[in-house]
Amino acid sequence: MEKPAASTEPQGPRPVLGRESVQVPDDQDFRSFRSECEAEVGWNLTYSKAGVSVWVQAVEMDRTLHKIKCRMECRDVPAETLYDVLHDIEYRKKWDSNVIETFDIARLTVNADVGYYSWRCPKPLKNRDVITLRSWLP
Repeated sequence: MEKPAASTEPQGPRPVLGRESVQVPDDQDFRSFRSECEAEVGWNLTYSKAGVSVWVQAVEMDRTLHKIKCRMECRDVPAETLYDVLHDIEYRKKWDSNVIETFDIARLTVNADVGYYSWRCPKPLKNRDVITLRSWLP
């Protein structure tokens, strides 16, 4: 049986979550992630109003699993403050009434972790579960 020829096309981001391991993102992973965040090709814009835009992309292998990305303009709020408010697990439970559950799964390094959260969605949407891999500069 012949092996398929190696692809000469540029590779996408390497899988971060494997079956048995998690890799701390490096600079190339960050560049790939940023490129995906900024790209619109292959994404379906499903909502755009009042400074909030939402895109959806079906994962190729499983059409029931989707990637969702959102862009929101937050005037007069420093990025550091927004990041801290969104990622502080205990504080989020106080201001976000749609959080069902949130917890840390693992700390990979002093500046990288894996977490879980779920939130209530308005009907007709089903509630969502999210696994996050976060990495930040120390």
